[in-house]
Amino acid sequence: MTLTTTDIGYWYSNNPEDYLFKEVNLTFEKGKVYAILGQSGSGKTTFLSLLAGLDSPKAGQISLNDQDIAKGGLTNYRKNAVSTIFQAYNLFPYMTARQNVETALDISNISSTAQDVEQLFQEVGISKDLIDKPVLQLSGGQQQRVAIVRALASGHDIIIADEPTGNLDEETTKD
Repeated sequence: MTLTTTDIGYWYSNNPEDYLFKEVNLTFEKGKVYAILGQSGSGKTTFLSLLAGLDSPKAGQISLNDQDIAKGGLTNYRKNAVSTIFQAYNLFPYMTARQNVETALDISNISSTAQDVEQLFQEVGISKDLIDKPVLQLSGGQQQRVAIVRALASGHDIIIADEPTGNLDEETTKD
């Protein structure tokens, strides 16, 4: 599995000369971890949104295994190939931690047992007594771990994470 950017560019105004970034050519390979670094406002989150198929580049293309993700449909790409851990978690506030994960799996037609989901929660330090609590009753760090479980449970080869450990303590971040 290879995710490739070819000459991608992005700008907010109608003027391509007022670009956030341009001519970005990168290759991401399965099994490797990559970090996108830059100053605040440099376009890191926007770039990750493009890789996640949440938006389209203004120039260039993003390919998965040499196939343009836009041609296959961004919804299809998001549903079948990529999971995202959002900086703001994007959890359903009226649902429990378990329901948030199960809903994401249902949307993507991914079958997983309750035991598999509980194992993932355990691996990120969410105890059984917290799994069935509404996410609004969880701390920010616990909500972030629910978002991580949601991404991992999909089994997708690509996980896009925007500051996935920003609200976690140092020990939990290491784990």
